[in-house]
Amino acid sequence: MRKSIVVLIVAVLAVAAGAVVLSLSAPVLDEEVEYRLTSLYYRGQEISSQVDGDEVLDLLEGASRGLISRGGLPAHSFRDMVEVNVVGGEEALHVVLSMEDGLFAVYQDPDWSYAIREGEALAAAVEALLPA
Repeated sequence: MRKSIVVLIVAVLAVAAGAVVLSLSAPVLDEEVEYRLTSLYYRGQEISSQVDGDEVLDLLEGASRGLISRGGLPAHSFRDMVEVNVVGGEEALHVVLSMEDGLFAVYQDPDWSYAIREGEALAAAVEALLPA
C-alpha cells in the first residue's frame, strides 16, 4: 500500500513538473545579443529592402517561444509564409510565420524548432509592416 502511494506521488509530481516546464517560455531573440536582419522573405521573394528591419527586430525581441523543442520543422507552404533571418554574435536564427499552416516557429537547425507563443499576433504584426 505504501509503495503504491509513493509511486502515485512521484507520478503526480512528474506530471506537475512537466506542465510547469511546458508553460515556461524564453525570448525568441536572446536579450544579451545584438541581432541584425540578414533577409526577409514573403511568399518566397526576398523583400528586406522594402521593410524597416529595425521594426521587425523590435517585434521579434518582444516575442517569446516555448522552452521545449517541438522536433523538426513541419512541411509548410510558401503562399503566405514570412521567413525572417537574423544573425547575432555567431548565431543565425530563422523565424517562420505562416497563418495558413498555423506554423509559428524559430530555429537554428530545421531538426530542432521551437514554437513561438502568440504566433498569430506576431505574424499579423510582421505582415502589417510588409509592402502592399
